[in-house]
Amino acid sequence: MKTTIAAIVLMICATLAFAADKANLAKPANKTDSWRLEQHEGGKGTMKIDGDAAVFETTATDSESWHVQATMTGLDLKEGKEYEVSFKAKCEPNRTIHFQAMIDKDDWHAIGLAEDIELTKDWKESKFTFKAEGIAGEKKNRVSFTLGGEKGVFSVKDLVITEK
Repeated sequence: MKTTIAAIVLMICATLAFAADKANLAKPANKTDSWRLEQHEGGKGTMKIDGDAAVFETTATDSESWHVQATMTGLDLKEGKEYEVSFKAKCEPNRTIHFQAMIDKDDWHAIGLAEDIELTKDWKESKFTFKAEGIAGEKKNRVSFTLGGEKGVFSVKDLVITEK
């Protein structure tokens, strides 16, 4: 009887440990090659790594906020699955940043997540849940921070994307 109870307890612990340790589908936020800084027409910016954060500075803007974007590409999302996305971010000066999940090819449509985030100079943790719909297929999906609305510095760290 004691052996059976011990075996059941071990199985439950192993199951909980496996469930709690879901794979992070995001690339490391503090690695330059995890990001693509998109600059279109008059939108210009820079990117650097500072410790555990990626830092993007918008240095020139034009009429379209999407003309400067920080994107993490190559995400292997599955159609109809639910995902949780979390990260810490900050901006100087204070501003609203648009964050979305989208396909990473022409027509770049959103796939279930589009949020505006109010940021200040202090780190703010954000967490969103979304259902991936209309994905582009294996590793042709991305998350993007739209930065071209105004000049300033945007920092992001601890980006985690897990299947629910």
